[in-house]
Amino acid sequence: GKANLSEWANFRSTASASGWSSFGGQVKNPFDTSRTACGSSSGSAVAVSANFVALAVGTETDGSLTCPATINGVVTIKPTVGLLSRDGIIPISSSQDTAGPLTRTVRDAVYLLSAMTGQDSADAASFDSEVDFTAHLKADGLRGKRIGIVRELTGYHAGVDALFEQQLVVLREAGAELVDDLSFPNGRNWGGDEFT
Repeated sequence: GKANLSEWANFRSTASASGWSSFGGQVKNPFDTSRTACGSSSGSAVAVSANFVALAVGTETDGSLTCPATINGVVTIKPTVGLLSRDGIIPISSSQDTAGPLTRTVRDAVYLLSAMTGQDSADAASFDSEVDFTAHLKADGLRGKRIGIVRELTGYHAGVDALFEQQLVVLREAGAELVDDLSFPNGRNWGGDEFT
């Protein structure tokens, strides 16, 4: 099937409505129809979240997979450019554009990502990468892993910050080592140079 995505990858105007297209209208958040579904891969994320489909594919340049996944409570992976073909994706930034999976579970996202990899002669950036990422699915996969925490990216919403702190506890309990003293020199202006 096809999902309704933000028209022109949400880059038709600086004031465009996320999740809107002239063909399908406005995508609605399945949890609260008065709130955004985010975008530009809004329809894909909502279709998974509302249990219309088990999995979907979206695209991202700058948050178009991660934002709708977050808002609609689903899982995504933004692959490195070149891991998947970009053929057919609305071009915005050749160093950032990519497709990616949207699913209900990490396991499903990894299976879909593995199925999507491979070289495509229509995309010069794609490389021969037929990797079985499912081999890396392990219940204790975080044990001993170092994860950096950047505090400059918090402080925008108390509720989100509280959930973030709860998840840091979950990561520690799973055996991850948190490096909690990292800093971005321009942390408060992290989006200023977002398109290259």
